[in-house]
Amino acid sequence: MVKIAIMGVGGWGENHAKKLAQLRAEELIEDFIAIDIDSRRAKYISKLYRCKAYTTLDEALRKEELDGIIIATPTPLHYQHTKKALENGLHVLVEKPMTTTSKEALELIELAKQNNKILMTGFLLRYSPAVQFVREKLKQNPKYFGEILMVSTRRVNPWKIREWDVGVIKDLVIHDIDLVTYIFDAKPIRAYAYTENLGHKFEVFTTGIIEYKNKWNKIILAFEASWVSPQKFRRWVISGTEKEAKLDLLNHTIQIHTKKETQIISPMISLRKDPLYLQDENFIEAIGRKNKPLVTGLDGYNALKVCEALLRASKNKIVLNVS
Repeated sequence: MVKIAIMGVGGWGENHAKKLAQLRAEELIEDFIAIDIDSRRAKYISKLYRCKAYTTLDEALRKEELDGIIIATPTPLHYQHTKKALENGLHVLVEKPMTTTSKEALELIELAKQNNKILMTGFLLRYSPAVQFVREKLKQNPKYFGEILMVSTRRVNPWKIREWDVGVIKDLVIHDIDLVTYIFDAKPIRAYAYTENLGHKFEVFTTGIIEYKNKWNKIILAFEASWVSPQKFRRWVISGTEKEAKLDLLNHTIQIHTKKETQIISPMISLRKDPLYLQDENFIEAIGRKNKPLVTGLDGYNALKVCEALLRASKNKIVLNVS
């Protein structure tokens, strides 16, 4: 069994700690440790989840025999923390966006390859049962929806505005960028975005369009993302000439509307294990079995490139080709 570290145990890092505590109870991992520069936070997580705590990765590497690490530190630190972990022989799951720039992401992919280590990006929505349902239907029948006209997404939060280390494109839209690629086995071709900063360093609202293409269809992703909405939504609509699917990616449910007497199908979807648990489990299994995980560093790099194209398109008010 493997031993895992979590680096950065703030709000999202604590969520990983909960899942690793569950995986430890199920004897799928030997143990895990917490690392955080805030010693009080590290001790709190240590007591709450009965794990050892350290304030630096260097200290943890000196004192522990580790197999892998989950990096949930602020985005500007992802590159240096992931690089150090890979150089010290650890497999890495790094939260999205995996780095500040696609150039940094590409360097880490090469480093992981050189060291024969797993590098995953935290795209947990690939593990959503609603996403998996749609992807399986399309694998069985690429024309399940008929000709796909558009995917429209609304990913908004009512959070109080504060200074973030990235804007909504790299924090929220990046999920939708990756999901269209994953579900439809499609490549992005062109992108455009409109953004609003509302006095903040990064964009807090965006809407735009990305054109994708696979071997069967041209697919248009029309997205909206915001930190200034009065409500929280994670909604997807897949519009086809034969069927339309509505996905709630907060509750991981799906409704499919058909032409046949306006029939509505609501598939029974199991949520026995939530997407974050499944993601962390996949990371651990990939380490133990040396399998390719569902999400790779290359997936993180590809999505980040599209985010950069959207930001350039917004700044220059042009449609950009995504190379």
